[in-house]
Amino acid sequence: MAFEQLSSIGSLLSLDSLAINDTSFIISLIYFAISIVIYSIIIWHFYRFIAKRDCFKIKSIKHPKAVGFLKYFFGFPFVASLFFLGFSLMMLALTRNYEVPEILATSFALITAIRIVAYYSEDLSKDVAKMLPFALLGLFLVDSTYFNMEEIMNRIASIPEFLATALQFILLLIITEWILRLSLTVSRRVIKYRHPKTMIVTGEKTAS
Repeated sequence: MAFEQLSSIGSLLSLDSLAINDTSFIISLIYFAISIVIYSIIIWHFYRFIAKRDCFKIKSIKHPKAVGFLKYFFGFPFVASLFFLGFSLMMLALTRNYEVPEILATSFALITAIRIVAYYSEDLSKDVAKMLPFALLGLFLVDSTYFNMEEIMNRIASIPEFLATALQFILLLIITEWILRLSLTVSRRVIKYRHPKTMIVTGEKTAS
């Protein structure tokens, strides 16, 4: 319904309406602008969070390793599920030729790539993470009639049929993240063992 309402905004903004001082279209434009603002803010927080190498900041001074382990053991599975759901819904809205299993697989590949890149460069990870959400916004701004709400809702309704597949992908995401965290921990220990002075200087700069 929202797509059909927003697609009619262009017809409201016409020379005839301006000639007779009909400014009713301004309300629709303001609504449209506010919708873009809300969507952009949500996406901004969404992609910045998923692009962080350390999604969970460890503020506890006592037992930071134990707290970090618990956060990633219990917290990341929930976060991974939200990421997977969010990107899958975006893919459902964008694609017409992909079936649901293909969409789930593509979402898994995209999130996995974002998380791997985050351990290389968070800036690059942010660029990858925001690509799909803002492509969705850009496509809507260019051609809102591209989206068929009835078709999208039907495809969303069919997702429970592939729940087992979705859970498998989420489990793979969790395992991938744990492997990345473990690799980071091992590499830090190796660097600390080989170059203890470098780690001390780095730690001082980070703390400052």
